[in-house]
Formats: sequence, structure tokens, C-alpha cells
Amino acid sequence: MITKLFRFYVLSSTHLGLAVLSLLAIVHLQYDLSWQYPLFIFVFCATVVTYNFMRSFSFSEHVNPRRPILVFSFLTIIGLCISATKLTFHTLLLAFFLGLLSFSYVLPNNRFFTGLRQLPYLKSFVVVGCWASVVVLIPLINHRCQFSTISVVLWIQMALWTFATMIPFEIRDIYDDSNRMKTIPQIFGIKGAKMIGTLSLVAVNILSYFLAHQIEDITPTVLTTAIAIVLLLKSNEEQSPYFASFWVESLPIIWLLSILVWKWI
Repeated sequence: MITKLFRFYVLSSTHLGLAVLSLLAIVHLQYDLSWQYPLFIFVFCATVVTYNFMRSFSFSEHVNPRRPILVFSFLTIIGLCISATKLTFHTLLLAFFLGLLSFSYVLPNNRFFTGLRQLPYLKSFVVVGCWASVVVLIPLINHRCQFSTISVVLWIQMALWTFATMIPFEIRDIYDDSNRMKTIPQIFGIKGAKMIGTLSLVAVNILSYFLAHQIEDITPTVLTTAIAIVLLLKSNEEQSPYFASFWVESLPIIWLLSILVWKWI
């Protein structure tokens, strides 16, 4: 029973949704934004719906969605629609664009269109751009915040974080992904991809220095990126089933919890 619940938790994208919410919460803490729960519900539901759709049409995973996941996805669509009524027009406009970009990512090849994931070099940048925009731009727009240098630095930080933590997934899928996709491991090799990911995580720490009010505030980021580097270096083509989809995707949750604990102590 526990095993079935765990599989549902991971395969239904619930764990992934919580990971995105964790990054969203980190941005709220950085900007000291008020907690608008419809926004969190919207982002969670949008993440679940998008990734369950992508898994259904994935060329690499060949996942047939089961009835509980289909029911759960339908419920999140309802939650998505209800929470959307509480958001600003500009927030919904950006969310619509990002959603369209995400869904076009897995379009099957035909004589008229091709999925963005099939275009060389684009896979990583599409995912990175969508994640960073969801967790940084959407809350700032919905709160009607003025964009500043801090906004740009925070967007770049989240983009680098997403880029680095994507690499274990790309290493896992290196034999399933088409060679024409030109993912980071395909271009630079597994060792090269790990080096690039490690440098990206180091850059995340450097940017935290510019975002922190005090030097001690970067401690949770340093600890979390250290764990991320260990997982990145341990990733390989023959990973355990939940190495990337659970442990790597747990990193944003660990990052948020470490920030909260650090503030508490």
C-alpha cells in the first residue's frame, strides 16, 4: 500500500509540484511578499497538469497514465480554473504563454509542426526559461512589484539552479533522447555535463551573496547546493527508478526547509 502511494505521489507529479512551490516560496521569502494562496494553488495545479500531459506524450518514458492519475489531473484542472479567477490579467497572460510553450514542447512530429524538444539545443533552455519565469516573474507580476536588478539576479539564479538539476535527468535519458536533440550530456559528454552543472551550482552560491542581506544568509544555499553537487556527481545512465524523479526533485524542498530552519535558529 505504501509503495503504491509513493508511486502515485511521484508519477502523478505531486512531488514535482511541491518542488516548484518550494522555489516559489523561496522567491516570496527573498522579496518578503505576502502569501497569496490562490497563486500557490494555481502554480501547483498548472505544474501537475503540464507534466502529466508531457508524460502522457513523452517519447522517452512511454508512460500510460493510469486512472487515479487521470482523475487527479482532472481535479487539478478544476483547481487551476478556480484559482485563476483570483489572479491578475497580466499574470494569466504570462502563464498562458508559458503553458503554450510547455505544451508545444512535446508536440509529435508531423508535416506542419514539431515538438520543441526535437529541435537541437532547445530542450534545456525551454525548461529552464519556463521554471525560472514561473517561480520569479509570475509572483512579481501578480504582486505588481517593480522589476529591478534584484529581479534579474534572482531569475538568473533560479535558471542556473534549474539548469544544473536538470542534468541528472538528461544523463538518465541520454540513450532515449534523440541524438538530434543535442542535450548537454550529448554535446559535452557525461563528465563534461557534470562539470558544467557543478559550475552552475557554484554560480548559484555567488548570486546568493549578492541577494543576501548578511553573509550568513547564504548558508542554507551553500548546504543545499553541496547536496545537489553530490547527487549530480553520483548520477549516471543506469540510475535507480527514483534517483532523479524523487531525490533530485527533493532538492528545492530541502532548500526551502533549510532556509526556514536557518531563520528559526
